[in-house]
Amino acid sequence: MKRYNHFTLPYSCFDVVLKEMKMMRNTFSSQEWLKFIGKEKLQTFQDSFARVDNISLCFFDLEGTPLTVWSNSSLLCHQIIQNNKKRCQQEKEKSMCFIKKTQQIKLFTCYLGLTYFMCPVYYNNKLVAIAYGGGIATEAQTVPQEIIERYNIPLMPQRKLQRIGELLVQTMALVNFDLNVVENIGAEKTEADLNVFNGILSRREAEVAMLICQGLSNKQIAEQLFISEKTIKTHVSNILSKLDIKDRMQLILEYCRIVPNA
Repeated sequence: MKRYNHFTLPYSCFDVVLKEMKMMRNTFSSQEWLKFIGKEKLQTFQDSFARVDNISLCFFDLEGTPLTVWSNSSLLCHQIIQNNKKRCQQEKEKSMCFIKKTQQIKLFTCYLGLTYFMCPVYYNNKLVAIAYGGGIATEAQTVPQEIIERYNIPLMPQRKLQRIGELLVQTMALVNFDLNVVENIGAEKTEADLNVFNGILSRREAEVAMLICQGLSNKQIAEQLFISEKTIKTHVSNILSKLDIKDRMQLILEYCRIVPNA
C-alpha cells in the first residue's frame, strides 16, 4: 500500500468556529457572543470562579440585562432588592455607564456598604458584556458586624477583590478573538490542508478527503461543499483509487497513524 507522509493535523471544528466568528463580525451583540461562548459553559465557569473566590458574580449585557444566573448571590442584596429595587437598579446603571465609558475595571461600594467590581468583557476587541462581582465587606467600609453575621457576608481586603477582578479580566481575555488574526490563520490552515496529499488528489478531492478524516458522512460533506451526494460518491471512489486504499475507514486509520493527535 502506498504511504504518504505529508498529512497535517486537521482542525475538526475550526471551519465551523471561524464561520460563527465571521457571522458575528458586524453584530457584536451580547447575545451573539453568549451563543458563541455557550451559555451553559459560561454559567459553569462563573459558578466555579465565584465559588473559589467566595464572591457573588454575574455577567450582564450592555443594557443591564443578566446573561447568566447570579452565582453565590448575596442574601442581603436579595432581600434588600425586594424592598428597594429602584435604588439598586439606579446604582447598577450608573456603575455600568462608567465601565462603558472607561472600559476599565472599577470597584464600587453600594449604599449598603458592600463592595463590588465591574469589568469589561471583549470580543474582537469590542465591548460585548460586563462582569459584576463581589458583594463583600472590606476593611474600608463600616458594615455592622450583626449584618455581616446574619447574612454571611464575606470579609475581604479591598486589594484582594481588585486582584480577583483583574484575574477575571485576564481570563476573559482568552476568548477575546481578533478576527483578522483568526481569519489569516484560517486561510493558511486551509491551504495547508488542501496540500495534504501533496498533489496526488485534485483540490476538490483533497477537500472531500479532509472532511472524511473529520468523520463526516457523504451527505454532510455534500451539504458543506454545496454539491450533490452523487458527486461526493464519485470523489470518494477516486480518492480510494488514487491512494490505493479499500475504504474510507482505512483512509481515516492511515491518517491517524501518521498524525497521532488527529
